[in-house]
Amino acid sequence: MPWTIYRYILKELLKLMALSALVLVTLISFAAAIKPMSDGLLGAGAMLKFVGYSAPTMLGFVLPFAGAFASTLVFIRMAADNEVLACSASGISYAKVLAPVAALGLVLTMGLFYLSNFVVPGFYRAAAETLESDLMTVLVTQLNQNRPFTEIDGFVLYADSAVQLPVPSWDPDAAKYIPLAGNATKYIKLTGAAVGELDAQGIVQTDSTAREANILLFQGDTGSFVTIKLLQAMRYEAETGDLFYNESLEIGPWPLSNPFGDSPKFQSWPQLRELYRNPEGFGDVHEAKVQLAREVAVAELRISIREQMKIDRGKVGVVLSGYRQGYRITSPSVRTLRGTLVLKSTPGQPIIIEYPVNSVKHPYDGPVQRRIEAMSGRITIKPPDQRQPGLKPSALIELTEVRIFKVPSTVPTTETLTHILTPMSWQTPVIDPDLKDKPISELMAAAEHHFARSKNVDDARDSLDTSILKLRRKIISQLHERAASAITCLILLVFGSILAIHLKGQMPLVVFFWSFLLAIVSIIIIHTGQNLAIAKQATVISGLAILWTGNIGLTLTTFIVYRRVARN
Repeated sequence: MPWTIYRYILKELLKLMALSALVLVTLISFAAAIKPMSDGLLGAGAMLKFVGYSAPTMLGFVLPFAGAFASTLVFIRMAADNEVLACSASGISYAKVLAPVAALGLVLTMGLFYLSNFVVPGFYRAAAETLESDLMTVLVTQLNQNRPFTEIDGFVLYADSAVQLPVPSWDPDAAKYIPLAGNATKYIKLTGAAVGELDAQGIVQTDSTAREANILLFQGDTGSFVTIKLLQAMRYEAETGDLFYNESLEIGPWPLSNPFGDSPKFQSWPQLRELYRNPEGFGDVHEAKVQLAREVAVAELRISIREQMKIDRGKVGVVLSGYRQGYRITSPSVRTLRGTLVLKSTPGQPIIIEYPVNSVKHPYDGPVQRRIEAMSGRITIKPPDQRQPGLKPSALIELTEVRIFKVPSTVPTTETLTHILTPMSWQTPVIDPDLKDKPISELMAAAEHHFARSKNVDDARDSLDTSILKLRRKIISQLHERAASAITCLILLVFGSILAIHLKGQMPLVVFFWSFLLAIVSIIIIHTGQNLAIAKQATVISGLAILWTGNIGLTLTTFIVYRRVARN
């Protein structure tokens, strides 16, 4: 065996490959840090840390090109110096000359496959945690500069001053020792705080202010989130015009979006296997699961109200709870129309809503203070707030041809064409409040009898099924993409070497151009096949077939060029 030639070729290949890979990795890593830094998510120190964590994640993209570049330069010089010709004349075949290249490519392929499945996902998470950690530093800096902080979706935060303190082991606002739930990693103390909750158009819907506030950053299995607790807070609801005072008001949790996206791409092989078996806690599947639970809660409340009204036939009524007060609603007729409960009066028997006297223990008990009579109305069930714990939908009641009485008077104090009551809720949970956190099988069992009755429940079930199917297709395509990308490194190393021998006498840049072009085409085909494997319009098999077409075509091209070199 020509070990001297092998050591010489491997030495040159490794030297050039290491140098070119280092340059490319550094360049791409700094380029990846530009957007987070320009968005204010990275300080100067955190940027270097972020680049350090990002560098290993770039190897899968960089090594195939670095390998092609190194093999091209090494064999162009050997061919120009007639070293390849000398090896052939001394009885060393082209296959033996290329053997160290293939061996190095095989080692790199196995290394890349291992890195992409077991090492790189950890660096992605570390880079994400760097962004999240520095986000709190940016928050403190911006607030101390009297600038509002808007990096949390749907909210705007302002404070006169902010300071980051060590994380306490108990609730700092509790009257007695209460351990903090979860894994809090950051703690920020605010003075003169204001929090605005925005709608989809960016208009403030809820405004809360307080003299002091505490912010805690938590990190969980499904992502990171922050909560804020306001002390001696005033809260203004723009929609209703109500102003409330609370000694302690907790807002949140606010989820922090993953800067890399919620994708199987950033999961290790064991995590992907577990995710395939139990997908409910991940990304889109979790959101679809929560949405189904919310729609089931809506359907359950709608049925509960309708059935109770049908049983009492306008005599006993349904009790709903509003803000610090209870309401008793009776209607002679009730039916469901396109997901809305339609209330109708009958001759001599109107729709009646009664306001009992406030009671601390039972706010819907006591003598009636006020009575509303209406000729018609409707009850629209609103889904539970996603930011609030549990599954508690609310009922919005709209009445027409309304008369309002102050009991015991029989003369109406107010007559109006329409009257809308603030959203109210059922006295007890309509379904298990923790149902959204239980296995999908239990949620499906709870929702089963609603599929045919409620279009929203049926659509949410279909969305959940689609999300699970799409996630599993993503996992399969991701594993194949990792394998195909790793094998590309081997093929490009060999192809660059053979092409350099075949194009002897050409400029190195011309030879590398063809290697680079085929590498780009192969990578485009791999990612196109991966996207098709995920898309609903194609099957997984067809997508995977296209995914591997790039490597197959590159292998055939390499074989054809080698045959031409071998014949000459």
